Amino acid sequence: MICILVDPSYSQSVWCTSVLSGLIGQLKQKRLPYKEAGSLKEIAEDCKYVFLVGSDDAWVNAALVGCNQLGVYPILLCSQSSHHFHCTYSSVCSDVASSTRQVIEQLRKLGCGRIALYGVNPQSVADISRMECYQSLMDMGSQAVFYNMGSMKQCYERFIQYGDRFDAVLCANCFLAISLVRRLRRDDPQRLKRMRIIGYQEVRLTELYKEDIYRLHLNFQEYGKAAVMAMECLEKNPYLTHVVMAVNWDLSDLTAQLPPEAQKRPAAEPIALPSALDAFYQDPELNEMMVLEKLLYGSEETDRGIIRCMLQNDSNEKIAEKCYLAVSTVKYRIRKMLTLCSLTSRSQLVALLRRYVPEDGDF
Repeated sequence: MICILVDPSYSQSVWCTSVLSGLIGQLKQKRLPYKEAGSLKEIAEDCKYVFLVGSDDAWVNAALVGCNQLGVYPILLCSQSSHHFHCTYSSVCSDVASSTRQVIEQLRKLGCGRIALYGVNPQSVADISRMECYQSLMDMGSQAVFYNMGSMKQCYERFIQYGDRFDAVLCANCFLAISLVRRLRRDDPQRLKRMRIIGYQEVRLTELYKEDIYRLHLNFQEYGKAAVMAMECLEKNPYLTHVVMAVNWDLSDLTAQLPPEAQKRPAAEPIALPSALDAFYQDPELNEMMVLEKLLYGSEETDRGIIRCMLQNDSNEKIAEKCYLAVSTVKYRIRKMLTLCSLTSRSQLVALLRRYVPEDGDF
């Protein structure tokens, strides 16, 4: 049995509806039994995997901890790729950090260098991740980040005080972008014309404002497919502890504004990789043990029999007799061992073996 548990505050959003549609559609297509649970208490006893769909940081953390305590494996469907939850789980996410970096790079190519981040929800894991990436790339100060504390009107009123400072605005979602455009059309249409407004998480309503909003599209249906694929991966590979899948954003609405030459990958010299040696791997003792490990790892039972005889100082003829081999075969296999260990004589090989193989060692 598979269970689905949804963050209540996220459940009414159009994005959650799209994610669930993709997930349930994929489960039905594969004929996998599932149950939608209203809380952790409703998770079936025979449930092995739980799909968690949420956005609120506190809810996600509590749900992951709860699943771990119940002994069921959670697969998180979330908008953030980098998480700080100290639990065992897998995740399907949008690559928020990479998309934010790409958007800022594209805006710079379009001549926009003063970019605001608008409508950040401090409870959203995706918005916090986007803000952290934005702040690492932009040196605009705290006055360039505008929080949405539950009122788009108040967010706009704070923004309009500094609006002349910006030539582009990166909105946390398209509803915020629409709210901003509506008010700028009314209050300051000239300022609106001077700014490029970007909206994450395209919604159909954005189509009515496409002249003023560059939309970033995310295929939420793909979340469901990726989540079921992650579960199947875990089911087939018991040695996997977790799987992370990231869904790409579609930036074509923005990149279409670039001239063809700006869309090409810029020519650049390859970055020089660090050449400093790791002192750990320079230890002669470690290197001897790794050589011996390589020998034992690549040896067959016949080789191990020859090694045991060499440690007893047996001649090639005696080894051949004990191992039921031709003398030429013994010589050939010893030469292979020397080559593998980068040694030149049998005495060197025996000395190496005696340094690390206990007298009563059996391998």
